[in-house]
Amino acid sequence: MADAAEPKERGLIPGLVIVVLLLCVGTPAWVLYRQWADPRTKAGMTEAATAYLDALRDADYPAAYRWVCASEQKKYPLDQWTRYHVEPDIESYEITDVVIEDLTEAPTSYSVDADVRYADGRTQLWHYVLYDESDGWRICYETGIARPRK
Repeated sequence: MADAAEPKERGLIPGLVIVVLLLCVGTPAWVLYRQWADPRTKAGMTEAATAYLDALRDADYPAAYRWVCASEQKKYPLDQWTRYHVEPDIESYEITDVVIEDLTEAPTSYSVDADVRYADGRTQLWHYVLYDESDGWRICYETGIARPRK
């Protein structure tokens, strides 16, 4: 009977060593990877949002539509999508935030916020959710963010 317990005890120590090694080596490796990957990811996200907003500002709706994710393009054909985006005219914009948010029980969230100024003088803060598709970052959802009243 004592012989049956011995293999379990011998397997415990190597198992603990492996767990400790993974924690000691894996965690710093993950942190280093994120320090390298996040700036590259944020640059790609900023590039996509800038191209999208440039096209909207220039009223080049087919070009802007090319920066929309595939799932949104399936839901909204170009003519329908254009009708929604045709007004008002964008005068300028400023990218205010690029966020990569690791969520514990959901996929990582990627978003860009932009402060958009319209030709009529109004401003609106927009929140764009991006997806990394096979051909690069694409705008998938956009939401206007209400500003607090002063």
